[in-house]
Amino acid sequence: MIPLRVACIGRHGQTAQAIAAAVAGYPSIELLQAGRDGADLTDPTALEAFLHQSRAHVVINAGAYNFVDKAESDEATAFAVNADGPRTLARLCRRHGLQLIHMSTDCVFDGAGREPHTEDNQPRPLSAYGRSKLAGELAVAEEYPEASTARVCWVFSEYADNFVSKVIEWARARPVLQIVSDQIGPPTYAPDIAIALLRLARTKVEGVHDIRGPLHLASPDAMSRSDMAQAIVSESQRQGGPFARIEPVTTASFNAPAKRPLNARLSNAKATRRLGLDWTPFNDALQRSVAGVLRRTAS
Repeated sequence: MIPLRVACIGRHGQTAQAIAAAVAGYPSIELLQAGRDGADLTDPTALEAFLHQSRAHVVINAGAYNFVDKAESDEATAFAVNADGPRTLARLCRRHGLQLIHMSTDCVFDGAGREPHTEDNQPRPLSAYGRSKLAGELAVAEEYPEASTARVCWVFSEYADNFVSKVIEWARARPVLQIVSDQIGPPTYAPDIAIALLRLARTKVEGVHDIRGPLHLASPDAMSRSDMAQAIVSESQRQGGPFARIEPVTTASFNAPAKRPLNARLSNAKATRRLGLDWTPFNDALQRSVAGVLRRTAS
């Protein structure tokens, strides 16, 4: 198999860490990753230098400003990183003949209805964060129509900071956790996303299929945040970790600065069919994630 050179921006996030772990099992893939210190999305000169250094066939942009609530009072920074940065990156990738996979989120939708959002549904973000991510999608499409945008949702894993690590951290500090019960979404295992991104990367480079525009990489499972939290603390307790009682509450009772979509479901039908994807069963993925979080956070 012809070696595939992949450059990944945003090396410290859980998806980027999952990509690095996945590549370790594929000698035909060469990976170069950079965080903000090596590929700042707000610094065009640094971005271009990183692309030259990588000698990549395809670039995965996993970097983002993802402070959802903070973005309500820091919208300028959110747009600089999530919209202006991807525009610059798309322009550079097109200029230098590099394939581009940009990552986005379910938060570009308003969460109306109960059916999974498809790639053809009209985005209507509820928050500054969602607006910045949608602006990034549109900028990438405008600058580089052949690029792909991978939307992900409720990502969890043994890597970095995510809902699993947060719930375990909260359970260490409090006996009762209030978790919203009216937000429904597909908890999606980061290693599954990593495999999907690498398959998409090879598909784009080899030109087997013309996959451009938005593509939803999300688990077929769906549950409430409170049910996910209950599963996390139960698995943590089973593995000798902390436990807390989960108290379901409504999103409205939290009065968070940023609105979240109540229906975060994303249809994975297109991606699963085009890329031949398999999805790790939730319980198996959760067992691995909790084990990993407990190992790296043990005092």
